[in-house]
Amino acid sequence: MGTEKIELIEFSNTTRRDRALLKKFVGFHWHHYRFDPQYIPLLDYEYLGFKLIGMVGFFEPRNLFFKHAEMRFFLAKSGDEIVGRCNAFVNHNHNLHWQDKVGFFGQFESIDDFAVARVLLNAAEEWLKSQGMEQMRGPQNLPVNEATPGCMTRGFDSRPVMYYHYNKPYYADFFRQYGLQPVKRVYSWEVPVQRPMEEKLERVAHKVIERFDVKIEHWSERPLKERKREMFEIYNDAWNDNWGFVPFSQEEFYHIVDEMMLVMKKELFLFVYVKDEPAAFFGAVLNMTEKMNPSACCRRWELFRAARMLLTVNQCKGFRLGYLGVKRKFRRLGLDGVMLWKQKLVTQKAGFEYCDLGWVLDDNELTKRLADLMNAADSKEYTIFQKSLS
Repeated sequence: MGTEKIELIEFSNTTRRDRALLKKFVGFHWHHYRFDPQYIPLLDYEYLGFKLIGMVGFFEPRNLFFKHAEMRFFLAKSGDEIVGRCNAFVNHNHNLHWQDKVGFFGQFESIDDFAVARVLLNAAEEWLKSQGMEQMRGPQNLPVNEATPGCMTRGFDSRPVMYYHYNKPYYADFFRQYGLQPVKRVYSWEVPVQRPMEEKLERVAHKVIERFDVKIEHWSERPLKERKREMFEIYNDAWNDNWGFVPFSQEEFYHIVDEMMLVMKKELFLFVYVKDEPAAFFGAVLNMTEKMNPSACCRRWELFRAARMLLTVNQCKGFRLGYLGVKRKFRRLGLDGVMLWKQKLVTQKAGFEYCDLGWVLDDNELTKRLADLMNAADSKEYTIFQKSLS
């Protein structure tokens, strides 16, 4: 396919025309991945919103993300057929935190034709340049800080897990061919929950608890208002210097917690105190992807998928350790191991079968050692790419 046959449509998210194009933008994945059994899509409502149940979509102008971000969307067409899509965005909070000028591309999808990928990436690059950006990084899907960053480069046959996106294996080659270079990798592992407790982990956990006067609480032991405040303070402090992290605003973080309450299993959240001072928390979310497989006869019956997910979510056999934070002043005390030990006790008793331990940066040696200690099996790898725009 030559580039002269590809039509590029550029749009935002504010007008009636934009909203109609966004439906096509979101809908492209249904056709693109129709023969990929490993691809379990998020609900279309998560992108477009659903007022009936109060869900605000990632792409809706009222999403809190757009209080500090600008975004542009691109569709590639060949004749009457959509053949690719992506968006580009500037996250002002990211650039303020890191004192740089990095723009992002995300939601990238393309048929197996580099000409399509080039048109989309060119469009993203030119728009980011027009916004004064000096680097283009991605792919980064929404929501930032929740969706795993990067392009899947290993683990295409691994278990689908919530907010780990699946993509076509040829995407990484497209990005390299375009001139994007790998800048960071993110790993995940799968841990069998019912395997007997590791003796070393238990021994170390007891020593840390005794030595540093550690107390562990579950979610329900304090009021929701206090829990939200503790999580917000710990999370932003703990992740502050992690590569690529963007601090949450209090409004954003509290909104995420409120939404989690719909499907939260509270016993999967632990709070750690050192001498009665909030020091760390460890939170897991059920792997709702288990309950989101589209129906064979009605693949796009999204209301049915949403209802089935909500009604059966407590039957999930596994969970994702999606929230972890240890305040910087309490690092290297061994609190990570204490939380893993306690979490394993709780989840073994609850009958869970597996745990996803992920979104671990390639230079996080401490967490990689913990994964080895837990006899975790390598699951997924994501690669983040970047290109200079100068």
